[in-house]
Amino acid sequence: MNSTIQIIRYEECESSLWKNGGGSTKQLLIWPKGADLSNFDFRFSIATISSNGPFSLFHGIDRQLCILEGEGVKLLMFENGAKSCELILRPNQAAFCFSGETQIESQLLDKQIIDFNVMTKRGKYRAYIERLELNGSFSLEPSKTSHEDNVHRPNKPYNNEPQQWLLCLEPLNLVYQEQIIQLKRYDMVQYLLGQNSTAQSTEIRLFEITTPEANHSDAERPIIKQKDKECQRPLNHKQSQVLHIIIEKELDVRS
Repeated sequence: MNSTIQIIRYEECESSLWKNGGGSTKQLLIWPKGADLSNFDFRFSIATISSNGPFSLFHGIDRQLCILEGEGVKLLMFENGAKSCELILRPNQAAFCFSGETQIESQLLDKQIIDFNVMTKRGKYRAYIERLELNGSFSLEPSKTSHEDNVHRPNKPYNNEPQQWLLCLEPLNLVYQEQIIQLKRYDMVQYLLGQNSTAQSTEIRLFEITTPEANHSDAERPIIKQKDKECQRPLNHKQSQVLHIIIEKELDVRS
């Protein structure tokens, strides 16, 4: 099997309101397929928060949170009913990692924020998120080192490779295997690594979209042939363009 990619279109994901009416969520991915909030192994979602309120509790789940849009949010954390600490999250900061059992109250710094959530079942999967500044080619390798926690993930057999995604933070064109695919903001690219992957097949290129076609609907944006790549220019290196997400299985330490 060769390496391949899959696209998750943000605007095709269903949106659901919170029970308290304080926001809405779009679920980009849940695994295994058909799982719900009570039995998933990992889950990606993008939430719009428009009022202050408590975080939902997820027992046995590790969470990571990135602010995508808005001024930011203040998080008040409680232990045994008493406030233990607080912090402020803003766009462009590293992901905030916390356990799903943590009691948290959120206070918006302005009217609204949009955030990206990654949840993993503790003891079964773990996640790594990093913001990348890209300028053209990007190689998705099975072994990466996080800039935040300096944890090295060693190579594993192909059938247990870490799963990798890129979340677009603005409209981009993806160049892969001599084709160009138009991506909108918050579309996700899943990279699937196969048994016979080569270093050459792991390379993709991302470009800013500089034509009016950047805002076309999905139905109007088919895969474009490589010959049209003159419409692209290298990414502006001055700001982060994507989130790189790695999901890997926890090592089984039992004898």
